[in-house]
Amino acid sequence: MKYGLTRAKKEKVVSKGTPHVNPEVVTATTKEVKLQDCVDGTDWLQYKLNGELKNDVPGSHFKVDARVFRNGTVWKVSYLYMHEAGTC
Repeated sequence: MKYGLTRAKKEKVVSKGTPHVNPEVVTATTKEVKLQDCVDGTDWLQYKLNGELKNDVPGSHFKVDARVFRNGTVWKVSYLYMHEAGTC
């Protein structure tokens, strides 16, 4: 996520739309849960700051791996990796 946000800032683009998620639990303990998903990003596109689309490449599906850990009474993301477009 950090890499993607840094890259977007450098390229002067913003993402608009909604990524559609349906994560599945891979493993779970009382303190950590590993998740995996195939995110549908077809409605989640990048735009230039003037409002024009960055390019004519449609959104895609991509694999996401994540881990969340329990910190007291809340769950926090400790790891998030969004794979390349078309990985699922």
